[in-house]
Amino acid sequence: MIVTAKQKRTIYILWLLVVPFMFYIALNFFPAAPYDYLNLAIYMAILLVALITTISFDRVSITLERWVIFSLFFQYGIVAEMIFMQIASLLLLFIQKSSTPNAFRFAVNSIESTIVSVISAAIFYALGGSLGQMSVSSFLIAGFIFASVYSLLNSAIIYSLFKWVKTSTSGMKKAIWWDYVSTILLLPFAITFCLLIKEYGIGAFLLIGVPFLIVLIVASNYMESNNLNDVLSSSTVIGHQLADSLRVEDVLLTFIDKIKGVITYDNAYIVDFRTGGNLVMLAHKEGEFRSGMANKLSLPQKRSAGDGLDVEATKLFLNKKSISSLKGYTFDPSVESVMTAPIKRNQKTEGFLILTSNQRYAFEEVHVKIVDLLTGYLAIAVEKARYYERTVEKSVRCGLTGLYNYRYLESKLDEEMVRFHTGEIMTLSTIILDIDRFKSINDTYGHQSGNDLLCAFAALLRKYQTSDMTLARYGGEEFVMILPNYEKEDAIKLAETIRKEMEESSFQIIPDLLEDREPTIVNMTVSIGVATMPMDAKDGKVLLRNADRALYIGGKQAGRNRVGIYEEEKENVVR
Repeated sequence: MIVTAKQKRTIYILWLLVVPFMFYIALNFFPAAPYDYLNLAIYMAILLVALITTISFDRVSITLERWVIFSLFFQYGIVAEMIFMQIASLLLLFIQKSSTPNAFRFAVNSIESTIVSVISAAIFYALGGSLGQMSVSSFLIAGFIFASVYSLLNSAIIYSLFKWVKTSTSGMKKAIWWDYVSTILLLPFAITFCLLIKEYGIGAFLLIGVPFLIVLIVASNYMESNNLNDVLSSSTVIGHQLADSLRVEDVLLTFIDKIKGVITYDNAYIVDFRTGGNLVMLAHKEGEFRSGMANKLSLPQKRSAGDGLDVEATKLFLNKKSISSLKGYTFDPSVESVMTAPIKRNQKTEGFLILTSNQRYAFEEVHVKIVDLLTGYLAIAVEKARYYERTVEKSVRCGLTGLYNYRYLESKLDEEMVRFHTGEIMTLSTIILDIDRFKSINDTYGHQSGNDLLCAFAALLRKYQTSDMTLARYGGEEFVMILPNYEKEDAIKLAETIRKEMEESSFQIIPDLLEDREPTIVNMTVSIGVATMPMDAKDGKVLLRNADRALYIGGKQAGRNRVGIYEEEKENVVR
């Protein structure tokens, strides 16, 4: 919970006005029974154990101290109950870690508990409740209404506070429901305990208090074990989901998204550490956004030995003082907790997972075990995805030139057709290039020299390649460029530029078929065909065929070293 200085001042002033006034009312207008300090000490011991022992239902953590508080009220009156609640508010500052300032937390809890206590007690006594003898039925009715008001009023005040400080109230309905259910379920314990203590005195603690605490501790450990098993099961599911992702980017983004289901964070970063100690951001998610530049973490260019980042073990930094030990890593001012975890493969650290939270003490030791398990899954999934990408890359690349092959060209052309027909691109131009008299070059200098020249031509074409352009080897000495959003004139200009550079270039080879194998200079020319959608074709295959026709009719048949332009019924136009 993030609070402003004005909100702090308001709460502190309210505390001064409300809490003393409520104690004044309790002392002067409500009944009280004589105190048995041994009983009170036992009550305090039970309260402490109940506060530190939580049980989780449906991802809502609840404490079961209400029966102690209610028993105290039914036996000794409101003043004793209010004093115990103030002590409980203090104890919670040490039991439950939070980014909210402790003074603010105590003041809020103190105000809330005194108001709830006085109003609930007033209703209890108005309905005939008393500290003396009561019939069981009257006790149950007054006690039920008292407990209901106590729980619902407490929830209403907390909800109003969250709204006031502009903190998310998502999930509060579930928390309010469980608070009410647990309160009503604990009411019979409180009433039974009061009746037994009047009958048996301190022995009632042995009959109710001790068994309750034993059951509470066992149930808490059982729930904690179940919750851990649920988390481990979720981690296994995440591992399977990562294994199903075939691209490295998909693996990283899936990991960042899914890990939030087992560890609550505000920002997540995956950093590569493979390039000689250089730190490279591979993926990140800040809030709900996982694209663009990372704005809430700045990394040093290179990792240093004393920077605080442990390459061997997961580390927790649970407040700003400890975060400052990460030298060179600049976090957003809102960050209060950080977890760093090495990502290892074959016992070697290849990267880091960095999780941050806007709350202090947000991460726990159990999260360390979970992250160690998940980063193991991540490392395996990334390696598998990299292998898959390398395999796919080999299957869609020409082994000689490194350009895309015909198989990839076909699939890419289909993709561009979808983009064209959905209006994502307005035009699609194709350029087909064919080296002139290449068979003669092979026959004269040998196939190895021919391969060297194909690679040299591919390198020349790469100089003109842009991020949205597809460059592929069509087969033999033919190459293709697919140009989305290129007008026909733009494609013609590009083709002419390439033709001219090819004509003016000289290529050095070492011929296989000559006896002296001395370096030889070879000059080549290229014939080119151009066609553009939508004016020259309606689908991808026709577009390629028409560019090929322009190549042979307007380029080869016109004398070679030409740019042929496809035009309906006169595709032999030469530029």
